[in-house]
Amino acid sequence: MKPGDTITVMADSLSRHGDGVGVVDAIEVHVAGLLPGETADVLVDYVSRASPRAHGVVVTRRNSHPGRREAPCIHHGRCSGCPVMELDIASQRELKRQSLNDRFGLRIDRMIATEDDGLHYRWSSKRVFAGNAGALVLGSYVRGTHKVADMTGCLVDHPDIVAAATELVDVCNELAVPAYNEIDEYGDFRYAWFKTDGQGNVLLAIVTGDPIATAVFEVAERLTIPRGIAWGVNAAKNNQMRGTALRPIRGQQSLPIELCGVTVHVGPQAFLQPNPVTAAIAYHDLVRVPAGGTLHGRLALDLYAGAGVTTALLREHFDVVVPCESFPESARALGIQPALVEEFLAEIVGDSQHPHRTVDLVIANPPRGGLGPTVCEQLNRLRATRLHIMSCSPGPLSEDIKRLTGPQGAYRLIQARAFDTLPQTAHIEIVAWLVGKG
Repeated sequence: MKPGDTITVMADSLSRHGDGVGVVDAIEVHVAGLLPGETADVLVDYVSRASPRAHGVVVTRRNSHPGRREAPCIHHGRCSGCPVMELDIASQRELKRQSLNDRFGLRIDRMIATEDDGLHYRWSSKRVFAGNAGALVLGSYVRGTHKVADMTGCLVDHPDIVAAATELVDVCNELAVPAYNEIDEYGDFRYAWFKTDGQGNVLLAIVTGDPIATAVFEVAERLTIPRGIAWGVNAAKNNQMRGTALRPIRGQQSLPIELCGVTVHVGPQAFLQPNPVTAAIAYHDLVRVPAGGTLHGRLALDLYAGAGVTTALLREHFDVVVPCESFPESARALGIQPALVEEFLAEIVGDSQHPHRTVDLVIANPPRGGLGPTVCEQLNRLRATRLHIMSCSPGPLSEDIKRLTGPQGAYRLIQARAFDTLPQTAHIEIVAWLVGKG
């Protein structure tokens, strides 16, 4: 198999990017727009030298998934942010359920969703500036390139964010602000990051490529929708939208957002679940038993605590709750020093007399890469009574569960549940409940 070949591919699963995946001659072929169960003639445009993987594009589709539809978004096909939008929402969720079971061995009791149509759910949205002065657009990178797809009127963004993004583009074009050019490394406006509380309040962070020659103050003065605006600078060759640091320009610099009855204050750099309505249900279930009953105890550890929602929920029923978080802004909000989970657990499991050595419950909400071998080994040594994990990556979660429940593991899996937090994508959140073997 080589670039330029035309091959026949039958997709049997989705990649984490939403591509259809089929195997041809022991090579995994990823094809954008090909749905599981569909067969197509595919033009190969890339073959990896490091692994048995190739990528291609559909030339002719021989059959169609019964749930296939015309994507409702005019940008679909150029923007790669909603790769499975050509599948109706019920079929998307069934496909995710099947994938969890067939590919990762994760049997879920049910799939939780809060949107019937899978639209307008994003409360946090990062965008890239592109185009010429006077004709700027806000969009996102086409996967694997520095090309920017226009996302005007994005259907999955909350209407508050759509309105704020439209106003920002209009003002920039009135002032003929130049977009930053990622290839030639010149220009002004580079990224925008919008957050909303779903009640009409928007927080905007703008990242420019130049710390001095920028129109950010003039633009900020004309904007009427954002309740608060912050500014950061990133002149480096990377796509770090947070910039090096953010400086308040005007207005409020945090949004109070209620999740599960807990109010958290989200700043310009802090993480906010893109779909907090569905995520709140996941948080609710994460700190309880699968049937919904409330847990009580002496000590709970909250690993990767983030904005502190689960920490606050745990403190309603546990005598002592100890959070761990590495991101400085979130750690400050929790009143703790930033720390890596590996370092935090090493101190506990390395001292048999440590005051946190006997644990009733561990909550873990790790990043995309999962817990990993080191943290799993530390948790096995800790031997908590209960371990509840929330994960956005079924592959790493499956591997973590094997480490935690295998012959050397200290736990057994009792149940798992899925939450469709990002409809129109292959993304899924999972809560897994484990208990100690002993």
